[in-house]
Amino acid sequence: MSIDPRFDDVLNFRDLGGLESEDGRKVRYGFFYRGAGLAYFNEEELKEFKKLKVKTIMDLRSLYEIRTIPDPVIEGASYIQHNGLVVRGSEDIDWSPAGMRKIGGAAQKQLEQIRGYYRTIAFDNEAFRIMLKKIWERHVPIYFHCMTGKDRTGVGAMVILLTLGVKNEEIRKDYLLSNLYRKEVLEESLAQVEEEAKDHPELKQLITIQDGVAEETYDTVMDSILHRYGNFDAYLEKEYGLDKEKRRKLRDFYLE
Repeated sequence: MSIDPRFDDVLNFRDLGGLESEDGRKVRYGFFYRGAGLAYFNEEELKEFKKLKVKTIMDLRSLYEIRTIPDPVIEGASYIQHNGLVVRGSEDIDWSPAGMRKIGGAAQKQLEQIRGYYRTIAFDNEAFRIMLKKIWERHVPIYFHCMTGKDRTGVGAMVILLTLGVKNEEIRKDYLLSNLYRKEVLEESLAQVEEEAKDHPELKQLITIQDGVAEETYDTVMDSILHRYGNFDAYLEKEYGLDKEKRRKLRDFYLE
């Protein structure tokens, strides 16, 4: 996958098409789009977005986020909002800029809370269930997003790609692409704390999570699934009702 020149890099926008599955097929282009909130798109970018003829917009933000920065209306697309952040323990995490710039013991506590959040986000997540139901019903193309298109959106993409049997290394590659798209934002934030981070490397960890994505986070999500279910097929069947036959049908339709 490469950066789409129609959209500013910071929008973290991309098509999941082209990623290779375990059986050698590839995800078809034009069905699954991920990125930042549509409120951040300029007029020209929205014009290009409308050309994609998206049928479903899945907004993974909270109601507070939506009321603060609402998506523009996209004619012809059904809009669904369900907070992908609502998992046990997430309400105790201070995601504010101040919360993500802690040091010492406070930073370690923050990091452990965040790890706990990512250990549970893939389970009993109604937002992801709704999203997969729309995909099963072929209400596509679908565009799913949160604020910056990297965290809730990143895990949502992982779930979709696991459903399609995409190779682990390919899913990881897509997840970490957010660091390339948001490179300038991430580098600027890291530069601001460069001196302090020399004595407090935990600060760099928090900033990376705040403005980019951490490889450790990807591993935490995947390992938690395997720890609970033993394999991804069991996870997909128990969490989303996708048995072997349903997975086959999905893959036959969305892979080429």
